Amino acid sequence: MKPRALAVAVTLSGLLLGGCASPLANKTADAAAIHTIEQNARLARYNFDGEVRVKAIRLPGKVESLVEGDVIGEVARSFSLELRGAVDMSKSRVEMTPTFRFSRPNAETWLRLPMLAELNTLTLWVDASVLDLAIPALRGEHKGKYVMFQAPQDKVKKLPIDAVLAELPQVAKNIYAAIDSKAYTFQPLDEAARKAGASYRIRLTLDPLAEAKMSKQAVQEFLQLARRHAGEHQKEVEEFATAVGPLLDASQEELQTSSQTDLLVSRSGKLLGVSELREFSMPKEKELAVTVASTLRLSNHDQPVFSMQPTANNVVSFTDLAPPSWLGGKQPADEGEDAVEGDDEVAVDEAAQAEEEAVAAAPAVKKPATAAKPAKQAKPVAKRKPKPVARAQ
Repeated sequence: MKPRALAVAVTLSGLLLGGCASPLANKTADAAAIHTIEQNARLARYNFDGEVRVKAIRLPGKVESLVEGDVIGEVARSFSLELRGAVDMSKSRVEMTPTFRFSRPNAETWLRLPMLAELNTLTLWVDASVLDLAIPALRGEHKGKYVMFQAPQDKVKKLPIDAVLAELPQVAKNIYAAIDSKAYTFQPLDEAARKAGASYRIRLTLDPLAEAKMSKQAVQEFLQLARRHAGEHQKEVEEFATAVGPLLDASQEELQTSSQTDLLVSRSGKLLGVSELREFSMPKEKELAVTVASTLRLSNHDQPVFSMQPTANNVVSFTDLAPPSWLGGKQPADEGEDAVEGDDEVAVDEAAQAEEEAVAAAPAVKKPATAAKPAKQAKPVAKRKPKPVARAQ
């Protein structure tokens, strides 16, 4: 090969290799994880699906002695929460369909509640067909429609929602950057990582002290965000900031958490999945602990698919939805009964009033000088016992 041709080949090879280089190459585990989390928050357009379930329960001895075998653990592990949905922060939309499931051999029941939120207008659409047996309108004139809940838009326009959403990626970066770098480690790829197509598996391990520190950092970040956009509501923000600290400390004294989280990351730095083990324990009950396992898979990056498509024809506002009788609404039969009963009572009152007027108009009868037995009074006749009327003697 001629020298000139060789130089061109080397240059092209360098360009190709440079173009394929991972943005995470030569980064430490903490830097790679923080970069991935920030980019995932900044370019948030994907579908997701996952599951949350109880993996293990440790009970105090006095509780275990009351039940035979691992009944409580078996019941807890029979419940699960399945999640699927879509995120498109460029349109401020988040769709989520939680499915609550109870499953045992030869027995299963589940409940699903799809919902779609538009964050910048504070609007929520809910597919409430699961409640159609309790709310007649959802199986009648509004059958198959989404129920819409919406904040007053004149007030929403005054809120800096878009500005707050734009800062969330930086907030996420600051929260994870505050964690000790030693908490992050690279792990060998396991079967789940290879199945997801990941090139990196980054683990974040937090003990109760690190979890508490992370929670406080998150609160501080969101308080700073609120202060920057509070405007005329600075006083309320400061009052909340003063109150939230003691509440957070009290909650951490009552409940502690520790976690092990694996981030599955592609060669290009996209987050492909998250798996986590999180243990909840109560310091005052040292023998009590619950371990929850969760998995989350991300797909369709940059091209999320939404299942719910609300339009003017398939939406009913919650304010226009007549409440059922069990929520204080009236049934047509009840309204009819009220009308009949009211008319009857009015008729009785009018009869009593007419009788009173007739008695008042009658001439007064003078009593004779000698005592005489009073005449017998005729008992008034009226429906539903009208009030007694005095008669002249």
